[in-house]
Amino acid sequence: MIELAECKASLWLKGDELDPDQLARSLGCTPAYCIRKGDIYLSETGEKMVSSTGRFQLTTGWRTDQPLELLLRELLDQLPDDPPLWAEINRTLSGEIFCGLILNSSNEEAVLSPGTLLGLAQRGLSLHLDMYDRFDEPVT
Repeated sequence: MIELAECKASLWLKGDELDPDQLARSLGCTPAYCIRKGDIYLSETGEKMVSSTGRFQLTTGWRTDQPLELLLRELLDQLPDDPPLWAEINRTLSGEIFCGLILNSSNEEAVLSPGTLLGLAQRGLSLHLDMYDRFDEPVT
């Protein structure tokens, strides 16, 4: 398996009708973050904001020198493999697996197995890869 400098994988489910408590019961897991549409939260600057939609997140957190495949399997193992449940969830919510990848160089790779890709597809989840070179200098 290929190892990246750092990576993180998160399940994001979003939608105006999202009920975090019901979703947690349906999925059998506790979210790292959740909010209903219209709830008030504090921004990173401490400003009070109103959530424009509901959000539910599970995450592996940032990991060093671990393969992305391992993190994705860890997330999928927390989720039920129940096609009717996912069809119901996908009727009102959009879902994706968001992966943050930090590379040690501009030429690294990660390989995902057919089983992991199938696990995402069976749950109707898209894959979002956000990649950064650790040594990139900020543009001024």
